[in-house]
Amino acid sequence: MGSEGKNGDTVGGNKEEKKSIAMIFGCADFVDILLMLLGTLGAIGDGMSTNCLLLYASRLFNSLGYGNTPENHGNFMVEVDKCSLFFVYLGLAVMVVAFMEGYCWSKTSERQVLKIRYKYLEAVLRQEVGYFESQEATTSEIIDGISKHTSLIQEVLSEKVPKFLMHASQFISGLVFSMYFSWRLSLVALPTILLLVIPGIIYGKYLLYLSNESFKEYGKANAIVEQALGSIKTVYSSTAEANIIERYSRILDQTTRIGLKKGFAKGLAVGSTGLAFAIWALLAWYGSRLVMYNKESGGQIYTASIAFVLGGL
Repeated sequence: MGSEGKNGDTVGGNKEEKKSIAMIFGCADFVDILLMLLGTLGAIGDGMSTNCLLLYASRLFNSLGYGNTPENHGNFMVEVDKCSLFFVYLGLAVMVVAFMEGYCWSKTSERQVLKIRYKYLEAVLRQEVGYFESQEATTSEIIDGISKHTSLIQEVLSEKVPKFLMHASQFISGLVFSMYFSWRLSLVALPTILLLVIPGIIYGKYLLYLSNESFKEYGKANAIVEQALGSIKTVYSSTAEANIIERYSRILDQTTRIGLKKGFAKGLAVGSTGLAFAIWALLAWYGSRLVMYNKESGGQIYTASIAFVLGGL
């Protein structure tokens, strides 16, 4: 029976989490949906921009490699002019999609958070009078709840969501473009992408665990302060200041150790990106063999390597 209760709690928790995520977008109207669609297109275009640049970069590298020689069929400057013009057009396009990404998500976050604030305040005002006389519903608690929670939602909508879409687009398009430039090189290097992805996943899970532990410790410290301030006369009369300060210091020492663990985990995660140099070494070695024995161009090998590594990072 106990295990069933625990499983039931887990399922219920997952349902509540999904419900809370859906409620973030619950205040979106037609204009907000349109803004989110445009912002999503802008984020996807922004993420794909670097890999789109590599399309003509490979042609430019090949032209520069051949130079003004018969192998280049006399089109050296013509090809360079085409690539340069494409870079200008791409820069203008990136300016548009990046503006769409930033403006649309920021605008819809402001609109949705404003509606959430109104609903939050209406829900509070609909409570019974006894609710406002309780210790849990002081004026500062209500104001702090409205401002803190809605600011967190606005940060998610205006920054986290578009960044996630942009990086996901860059990751997927990096693999696709790498396959397009040189499918042999991409297939050989594909298993190595785990060396870039797995450390990030482990760091994210561990950081979430440490953040929860830190939150719990700070909650204990705040409880001690509230108890001490709530019965300050008793504390002074029993001369318990030293005991309370000692308990509070022990909890803060624990949060300090958690902070050091966070820094250590972040250092390992950032340092693990140095594995990209090992992947570069593999790509350079195998790419040179493809150029020698499979007659692939150096520009395509180089741009396939860039698309693969940047997508993985």
